[in-house]
Amino acid sequence: MTDSSVAAVHKKTRLRLLFTAVHLVLYFSFTLNWTGWGSGLSSRLGSSEITGSLLMFVLLVLIFISLETLFMVLSRWGRS
Repeated sequence: MTDSSVAAVHKKTRLRLLFTAVHLVLYFSFTLNWTGWGSGLSSRLGSSEITGSLLMFVLLVLIFISLETLFMVLSRWGRS
């Protein structure tokens, strides 16, 4: 491997580790549902049947998909 390809691998690895760290922080934020800090998440939102926990779950899934899409775009952008 040449120096430039090794540098590219290092850059992509650092980017993947950053994205993984963000994923883990967001993933473990869902544990708020079982702590005192997340007690407000168990109540319903207005007059709907949706709770804060359900909304948080849906938003986390959408954020995870967005982050993976962003990672793929940045990876492809770095190659060209």
